[in-house]
Amino acid sequence: MAAEEDVKQRQIIENRARNISRNVRCTECGSQSIEDSQADVAILLRKLIRDEIKAGKSDKEMYKKLEDEYGETFYMPQSLIFRLLGYGFHLSLWVV
Repeated sequence: MAAEEDVKQRQIIENRARNISRNVRCTECGSQSIEDSQADVAILLRKLIRDEIKAGKSDKEMYKKLEDEYGETFYMPQSLIFRLLGYGFHLSLWVV
């Protein structure tokens, strides 16, 4: 039972970290989220986010910390329209 709980907890942490990382702009490349970027700073920020989640920080607290450190430009909201366009593009590749 303890092993199952550990797996569930790791999945929760990973899902939260990925959701947050998708909304944080890479300060090195600027056009990618830290979830998609392989820049050193993106890798460090992803680790920081996971560590903060493990320490019990809320998403709001993490966004506030990032805003304090990097300013408002760190936030990279995922527009629904862009996501839908991306899915449509991927779907069109499958059809062709």
